Amino acid sequence: MDIFLDMTGTITSMESEDYAFLKMCEAIKKRFNIDMGARELMEHILEFRRPYMENRHVEYYPIRNLIVKAVEKIVPKRLCSSDAFWIMDAYSEFHARYVKLAPRAKEGLDILREISKHLGLITDADTPYTQKVLKGLGIEHYFDSVTTAEDAGVGKPNPKIFEMALKNSRENLKIYIGDSEKRDIVGAKNVGIVAIKIGGESRIADYTATNLFDAAKIIKDIIL
Repeated sequence: MDIFLDMTGTITSMESEDYAFLKMCEAIKKRFNIDMGARELMEHILEFRRPYMENRHVEYYPIRNLIVKAVEKIVPKRLCSSDAFWIMDAYSEFHARYVKLAPRAKEGLDILREISKHLGLITDADTPYTQKVLKGLGIEHYFDSVTTAEDAGVGKPNPKIFEMALKNSRENLKIYIGDSEKRDIVGAKNVGIVAIKIGGESRIADYTATNLFDAAKIIKDIIL
């Protein structure tokens, strides 16, 4: 059995994701002397990138580049290359420092690693960001493969990103676990694999679970 996971909101805590983004905005505000609060800056960046994120299943723009473009909108002059690279690095570094595992995610990962032939990650995040966050969380060794939207050129639910990840699969039974109905569950079902949704109800998931540990127990106790 091969198992694939979403990252943000499935493995990681959304509260910690938001906190990490805010801390990054505090650092950006300080470096560029931006005349707005850190939370206001955060809202500006999120609003700027929203249309790109909503269209990521068609074409993917690295989030780190979108943050640079958002900051350029509110500073007096175009950022030099060293400033742009600093922002890109800050995005990964602050998230690697502050993002935490979701409740019981570590227990879930332990079970999934034990019962899967292949454990893969499929994420809409940038590649450098994903690598640094996994290392920061100390869980990079759990995964046999990592597929990012940057790798595929598109995000979920586009079948292309799932099909790229599934090239690593050798087992007939394939399972995907994620928290987004629109991106994770729809995407998984569109490529014909068993889908488990974390958090809340689902119209199309095969199973629903409270958290990653609960999802792992479902696989171990019901599916196996």
